[in-house]
Amino acid sequence: MQSASKTAPLPNYQFLRQEVAQCCPDVPLQVIDELFAQLDAEYFASFPAPEIATHVQLLAAVDEQHPVQVHVVPRSTSSTDMVLVAYDLFGEFSIITGLMAAYGLNIREGQVFSYHCGPGRTTPWGTTPGGLIVDVFTVEYAAERPFDDTMQAAFTAQLTHLLHLLRQGQQQEARASLNYQIIDTVRTTPQAFSAHLFPVEIAIDNETSTDWTVVDIHADDTPAFLYSLSNALAMRDIYIYRVNISSADGKVHDQLFVGWRRGGKITADAGQRELRLMVMLIKQFTHFLTVAPDPAMALQHFDRLVDRLASDAARGEDLHWLWEENTLKALATVLGSSRFLWEDFLRLHYDTLLPVLKDLRAADQHLSKNELSTRLQQTLQGATVSAERKHALNAFKDRELFRIDMRHLLHPDLPLGVFSDELADLAEVGLAAALALAHEALQARYGMPLLADSRPCAFALFGLGKLGGRELGYASDLEVLCIYSGQGQTSGPHQVAVSQYAEMLVQQFLDLIVARRSGTFEVDLRLRPFGSKGPLATSLEAFREYYRIDGPAAAFERQALVKLRWVAGDAALGQTVEAQRDAFVYSAEPFNIDEAVRLRQRQIDELVVPGSIDAKYSRGGLVDIEYTVQYLQLLHGALLPALHTPSTLAAMQALSHAGLLSPPVYQALRDAYVFLRRLIDALRLARGHAHDLVLPAAHTEEFRFLARRMGYWGGQDALPHLARDIARHMQQAACVYEARFLGRNTQGETRCGEELKGRLH
Repeated sequence: MQSASKTAPLPNYQFLRQEVAQCCPDVPLQVIDELFAQLDAEYFASFPAPEIATHVQLLAAVDEQHPVQVHVVPRSTSSTDMVLVAYDLFGEFSIITGLMAAYGLNIREGQVFSYHCGPGRTTPWGTTPGGLIVDVFTVEYAAERPFDDTMQAAFTAQLTHLLHLLRQGQQQEARASLNYQIIDTVRTTPQAFSAHLFPVEIAIDNETSTDWTVVDIHADDTPAFLYSLSNALAMRDIYIYRVNISSADGKVHDQLFVGWRRGGKITADAGQRELRLMVMLIKQFTHFLTVAPDPAMALQHFDRLVDRLASDAARGEDLHWLWEENTLKALATVLGSSRFLWEDFLRLHYDTLLPVLKDLRAADQHLSKNELSTRLQQTLQGATVSAERKHALNAFKDRELFRIDMRHLLHPDLPLGVFSDELADLAEVGLAAALALAHEALQARYGMPLLADSRPCAFALFGLGKLGGRELGYASDLEVLCIYSGQGQTSGPHQVAVSQYAEMLVQQFLDLIVARRSGTFEVDLRLRPFGSKGPLATSLEAFREYYRIDGPAAAFERQALVKLRWVAGDAALGQTVEAQRDAFVYSAEPFNIDEAVRLRQRQIDELVVPGSIDAKYSRGGLVDIEYTVQYLQLLHGALLPALHTPSTLAAMQALSHAGLLSPPVYQALRDAYVFLRRLIDALRLARGHAHDLVLPAAHTEEFRFLARRMGYWGGQDALPHLARDIARHMQQAACVYEARFLGRNTQGETRCGEELKGRLH
């Protein structure tokens, strides 16, 4: 709201002024004079002398320690009249309406006035002239949540605190403290939501008022609308001077008097397009808030998106696609699911988001690996230089990755394997294209790399870890190994050894793929022979020498090679390397299970913070399931070729068919694996980091968001339900691992379960 000078009141207000002064003889006349000098005719036409006298008495009590005064007069068992007078602060109207929403107060009628006070009036800034507001509302509330004396005191205390934050310039902090309160109230409000948009009538009038643009909004009543709208207007440097609110039968009429912060009405076509779009978007968007896993996050991100879209509207860009059925519902889900998705795509790659949202039906389709490859090749055709190709490759990757992420968010009922397969297909298509582009660039300079017998040298990429098992999820990196077929040199004028060419090839390949550190599709080469000390690319001969019986590979590297799989490059070389993998990994050479168990314990000791639960590394975490399966593959793979698979679920099923896992154990392990994969996806989605998998405490807001992200929407019962499921699945995983490889008895299993339950709570 903003103060503004008004012309002197008409002479017939003198009698009204005298009547008001008689009603409050203890109030300084300056307070009364300022009110009558500054407020306009609508104010005096709206309130009789006794009510104006109440406003004056409240205004006289406003000071630095008490920047707001609240006066409540009950009307019935479910409604009350509320008067708020306060110093006029930027962003104040949104805080007031937001706090009302948080306390379950639905504004049925309301009038908001602001005015300028004189130099003798003490303000939070000393004696500098400032503004004051007079807000009068009629609000309704639910019978089960009455706005009694206790609630009124709490409301006034919290509003005072929030206004102190505004005074200190901490508008975002004030709003952040409100968001979750508002959403908690919205969640429990019995209101029907549909998947369809509903009519919103907006009229922008620059004739009625000499100083302000008048915006009239007629629509269905929706939660937190005025709160969201007033914040969005402030972000666009638009002030709210006065507000009139009336409602009946679920319909609301909001009338706002607004203007630019720098002064003046909103008269330009561009400004009016911005204003109209903001009102429409926010009115419709707040209707879908409750579908978002984290509605408060959705509000925060939506504000920034509206800011961008409003700029587009001001330039006259066509945004009709926003009104397609389910677009805003999809936005609420995406914006309220992940801060990391916002950072990676919505903020940094705004142009990536819009094409996907513009055609949700096409974005929701499953694309085969061949279809992805064809689309990428079409995208690359228009790029002629290296920088253009790099940009085109990563733009395609980002767009398709966001499409797959959003498809999974909007359809959480899709099987886990569908999401992993789509991510793996995209990763393999991107890796193959990057390898081909790197080859093309190097061959243009150095020529074709040839072996000693003049045959072309073959190159291939292999996936390890989650990529090798086609078990990718949110924020999964790509563990890759590059192998070439032999030694030789290039055939061009600048001849270099094939080993040197291979190193440059990997370096060029790494440069082509742009990914956030510890984020989705970051390429990781640390599992190559000799780790970070070894060459970036490995010859077939060196691979065979490293991974042989009595070779330099450590026991854990034999286990890691279970996940190796050809993903790109020369297919014949891929088959050769996979055959070598089987010969080494699944040989009759005994697997040192005792050493493997010791290494697993080291992970727990070194990677898990005492007192915390890591969904991957803690006892009973995902690693216990993966290692149970891999140990059994290594112990029995020499006699059972069906175990020669990098897929955990496929190997688990093969172990069950072979009788190495009993039906109850198989089912328990499978259920725990799928649950923990979903849990880890939900954690990574929220945090955007591949390695931060520590569970939040069960009583925190972060745990509530985690529960909603995983589909636990049952109100207060959702949090303990999720906590019990985590404890149950981790207990099952730990008990199977420990009973099979540590010889733990059932008492040990019980202790394991009790420990997990205690730490979760």
